[in-house]
Amino acid sequence: MKMRNLIKERIDSNGYVLGAFVASGSPTNAEILGINGLDFILIDMEHAQTNMESMVDMIRASELYEMAPLVRVYDPFDGPMMARMLDVGVHGLMIPMVETPEHAKYIIDNMKIAPLGKRGIGAGRGPRWGWYTDYNNGECNDSTYVIMQCETRKSVENIDEICMTPGLDCIFIGTADLSQDMGCFGDAKNSEYVRAIEKVLKSCRKHNVVPGIVTGSAEEASMRLKQGFKLVTIMNDLGFFRSQSKNLIDNTRKSMSL
Repeated sequence: MKMRNLIKERIDSNGYVLGAFVASGSPTNAEILGINGLDFILIDMEHAQTNMESMVDMIRASELYEMAPLVRVYDPFDGPMMARMLDVGVHGLMIPMVETPEHAKYIIDNMKIAPLGKRGIGAGRGPRWGWYTDYNNGECNDSTYVIMQCETRKSVENIDEICMTPGLDCIFIGTADLSQDMGCFGDAKNSEYVRAIEKVLKSCRKHNVVPGIVTGSAEEASMRLKQGFKLVTIMNDLGFFRSQSKNLIDNTRKSMSL
């Protein structure tokens, strides 16, 4: 039995992948998104209450439908935590606030085994307790997906050097934090902000790194995909539930007042 890299498979076949942040900690929500044909989820442990046990259940729910389960970590400088998440079966990690090539190298050291990194050999759910016979012979290095977030001016300034990091798969732009750091929070048309996004996209193309970005609608996602981004999130499950439930409640009350 071999470990699969579902993100790479989908990009190779379709040219892009669509995903969602899952902040609810709900395996049921993960399973529903898998049933609906989403390519990947990002289990959010940075801004949500999800614990390790719930995370594993969400991984299992995702795998039922060949939807890649990825995790956004809560501490970008906690290497042992990153390794532990991979040991229990996460297909890849998103690391927030990566600003320097030195930090990028630290992440690879803790996510990849030798000779690429320094991560310890695992024997848990990650290698399926030995079922993945080549997991510790390099298979996990090829199939573990590494996403680093570009969210600050400093990250944009160093993006070319960060993109040169061996083992890096994807640079993902966190638009809210980047625009806030640039002093134009929420202004997607700010010229400096637009140039920053173009610079990141150009560096990704130059170094054969997958460019990723967060979006909040079908229209915005389509625009970013046409711009050249290949890994795009289209929703946060809790934000989606809040907005859609409010629409339903408001429209029902409005209909009763007619």
